[in-house]
Amino acid sequence: MAEPMLRRFAFPIALGALLALGGLVAVILLRPGAAPSQAELAHQIAADLRCPDCQGLSVADSSSASATEIRRQIDTQLSAGRSADQVKQSFVDRYGEWILLSPAAPIAWLLPVGVLLAAAGAACGSCRERDGSRARSRGGGGAGCLSLARS
Repeated sequence: MAEPMLRRFAFPIALGALLALGGLVAVILLRPGAAPSQAELAHQIAADLRCPDCQGLSVADSSSASATEIRRQIDTQLSAGRSADQVKQSFVDRYGEWILLSPAAPIAWLLPVGVLLAAAGAACGSCRERDGSRARSRGGGGAGCLSLARS
């Protein structure tokens, strides 16, 4: 008699345990952490800015004189109470958008995805067109690009 009762409640108990575990993981992941210290914030900002001298490195990674000066200016601006966004914007105003290592405009992130999708669409369209012309010359219906690879 205990076995049918166990089977009857096994699924709801397992589902409840999974939901509780999912809730616990969500709380842990979404819980706000401690605010970063000024030194950590300054390093994060410096890591987002390109060194004007050695343009392949961030200000945080570069040891050039200009990177050292920019790090000093970041510390000064943060000490004056400016936010991270305001500090970054001051460097964008001075140097232009290229000072940012990661592009701010969403088009810069979406353009490569769009190009890949267009290329995949063109390749698929070309394959279908080729498959259709072969099917017409044989007098039968095409079975898709897979049939071309097999023949």
